[in-house]
Amino acid sequence: MIEYAATAEVKQGMARAHEARAQILRDALSWIFARRRASAAGYRVSRWASARAS
Repeated sequence: MIEYAATAEVKQGMARAHEARAQILRDALSWIFARRRASAAGYRVSRWASARAS
């Protein structure tokens, strides 16, 4: 790791930024891998696609 001279405020800010990035990553992964149910209102099929299917 690269050593640097920083004040306590800078170190606290970097720690908060790291936590914020980690939370965003956790939220993104949980959203990607969440089990979703298909709701009738959420998904629509175009008239062209439904006419071609029949």
